[in-house]
Amino acid sequence: MKIECILLSCAMAVSVPAIAQPAPVEIARTELAPGIYQFTVASDGYVEQLNSVAIVTDRDVLVFDTTTRPSTARTILEEIRKITPKPVRFVANSHWHPDHWSGNEVFAAADPDLEIIATEKERDFMLNFSAFYPSYIPKGLAAQEKSVAEQFATNKRADGSPLTPELKRQIEREMQQIRDMAAEQLKVKRIYPTLTYTDQLVLRHGGREFRFMSVTGDAAATTVLYLPKEKILITGDTVSYPLPYFTPPLSEHAKSIRQLAALDATTIVPGHGPAFHDKSYMLMEAELFEEVVRQTQAALRGGAVTIDDVQAKVELSKFRDRFSKGDPDLAGQFDTAKLSMVRKAYIELRDGKEIR
Repeated sequence: MKIECILLSCAMAVSVPAIAQPAPVEIARTELAPGIYQFTVASDGYVEQLNSVAIVTDRDVLVFDTTTRPSTARTILEEIRKITPKPVRFVANSHWHPDHWSGNEVFAAADPDLEIIATEKERDFMLNFSAFYPSYIPKGLAAQEKSVAEQFATNKRADGSPLTPELKRQIEREMQQIRDMAAEQLKVKRIYPTLTYTDQLVLRHGGREFRFMSVTGDAAATTVLYLPKEKILITGDTVSYPLPYFTPPLSEHAKSIRQLAALDATTIVPGHGPAFHDKSYMLMEAELFEEVVRQTQAALRGGAVTIDDVQAKVELSKFRDRFSKGDPDLAGQFDTAKLSMVRKAYIELRDGKEIR
C-alpha cells in the first residue's frame, strides 16, 4: 500500500483567543486497490482518524463521505485531480453527523450535475438537524474555552494532574483546531442528498458495481458501500476505531455488524481508523454491544432498577483491555463510553423509560 501525507493549513476566521499560527490538518492517502483511495484526516477539531474514500470509474469518480471541514474536502478534491482528470459525479453520505457530509458543498460547486446518495431517512435527519449546528457548535467551543482557561489558571488538568509546558502546547494546538473547525462549520452551505433509497441501491456504472445498503450504525439508516468485485466494504460509523461509536439500539447495531461480516470483504474501511484486512475488530465491536445488552438485561431481571444500579453491575474490563491494548487514555475513554453504552441498552430494554 502506498501512503502519502498532505498538510492543510486552514485560515483562522473566528474572533476568540488563539495562538499565532492556525493548526495544520494532516491527511493521509492510502491506495486500497487500483483506482480506490482512502483519505484519512488525522484530527480536525471535531473528530480523529476520519475517513473519506474516492473510487475512480471508467467515466468519473464517486466519493464516500466528505469530512467535517469544507477546506479538508477541497484538499481531497485537489488530490483526486492529481490522480485523475475525471469529474467527481457522485458523493455518498453515510449519515447525518456533520463530519460525514459538511464537505458536500465543495463537490457540488465543482460539478453542477453532482448526485448525492443517502438513505431517505438520513436525508430527513440532515434537514431536521441543520438548524442545530449553528447553536450547538459555538456552545461546544465556549465550553472548551472555559475548561482550558480554568486548567491554565490553576496549572492543573481537570483530573488534578499537573500541566507540563509540553502538555500546554498540545492543548493550545488542539484548541486552535477546534476554533478553526467551528469557524468553518458556521459558514457551511448545507447541500442535501439528491438520490435517496430505503433498503438497498445497486449502481452499475463506469465498469464498477456499487452496492449501497441501509444498516443501523452510529445513526439509524446509515449507508454502507460494498464493492463485490474488489471485495471492499466501506462502513461509515457502523465500525469505528479505536473505540466504537454508537447511538441507536445496541442490539440493532450489533446485528448490522454481523450482517456486514457475512459479506465477502477482504478490506474493511471504518468511519474512523485504518483499513482492516480481516474481520476481527468489527466482530469484537459486535460482541461488545451484545455483551452490554446481555449484562444489562441480567441486571434488570436480577432486581436492579435505576440506570446507576445497572451501570454498577455491568463488568466490561476484559473488553476494555482488548480495545485499549495497554493505552491508559483509551482505557479511560472506554470506561466513560461504558456508562453511555449501558444507558443505551437500559433504555432499549425498558421501552425508552429511564429511572435515575
